Amino acid sequence: MTFDPNQTEFTNDYQHTAWKIGIQIVPPQVSLAGVGDEETRGGCMQIYNCAMEMLTDMYNYTENHAGKQIGYNTTYLVWLLNGVESAPFKRDIDAYAYFLKHIAMYGFEYDEELNIWVNDRYPLFCTYFIKFADLYKQRKKNMGGDVERLDFRLFAKRTVLTFDDLLRPLPTTEKAYFTELREYAMLKGMKEEKVGTGIFRYVYKKQRSLELRTMPTIVSVPCGLSQGNDGSSKVTKHSSFEWFLEAAEKQPNADELVKYILDNFRFCDGCAANTASRAKEKERKKCGYYTVKIREKTRLACVNTGITMHQYSKPRAINEKDVPMLKGMMDIRIAQIDR
Repeated sequence: MTFDPNQTEFTNDYQHTAWKIGIQIVPPQVSLAGVGDEETRGGCMQIYNCAMEMLTDMYNYTENHAGKQIGYNTTYLVWLLNGVESAPFKRDIDAYAYFLKHIAMYGFEYDEELNIWVNDRYPLFCTYFIKFADLYKQRKKNMGGDVERLDFRLFAKRTVLTFDDLLRPLPTTEKAYFTELREYAMLKGMKEEKVGTGIFRYVYKKQRSLELRTMPTIVSVPCGLSQGNDGSSKVTKHSSFEWFLEAAEKQPNADELVKYILDNFRFCDGCAANTASRAKEKERKKCGYYTVKIREKTRLACVNTGITMHQYSKPRAINEKDVPMLKGMMDIRIAQIDR
């Protein structure tokens, strides 16, 4: 089946989960464009067809799968093909045992003579899925999104990401908003950095000035400045956000813009060092966090301070009201860097 990014209604959470994976799958015409070896292409197509069979089954027959991991799970598939008999993590033990018991429904069986897993329905799957996962480890150090998304460009000599990769899981309206923000950033002289399939950054004079993410949807305009304005990784000056806020207060739409900043301020949460231990507290202070006031509201800022159109505690889709606000903040960001 084809998963539609514009879909908004689902039978249950499990169907929604299958859909969220499905909309990220890279189409074979994209992922295999640079792969010349015919057998490799054939193996990748078998992986794709098997994965789509699993996802379609998970989506259409949620009553058979809900709460269990029978079908598409790249981590479990790697464990399976590497002969892992029991999940190495306690949280996965029951689900992985269920997965092993029912994986035969997709053509997998264990060959006692060869001492390996095989699949008569997809005979190249086992060989090429392991090659695919190992290739990802070599390039990316561990398992991750490229394998789940079936991005077979790893088999090519060079992986070339495009803006369409970022847009793939977005509904039509959000694609238009992301495109508009990107075009505005480029018009203002920002350079595009392709961090990964789901993360594109836009840099002005070596300073990050816009970040677009998908799954989940996040749009962020940083406010911090490196010392010397040279793009170094030094702790930001205390005055960076204060200057940004002062500039926002001078805009014709200051009330609306400052309220937007307040509502979407990415405050400091201490990162991984927000425990009460003294060692962690010392580590936390290295990031240079400090208190800021936004119209009498107190917030904790740090080196990563920014205005983020998505807080994990209250996720929402980007809409037409966000775009002019984000453009306005990009203008302030450029002025901040140029000053």
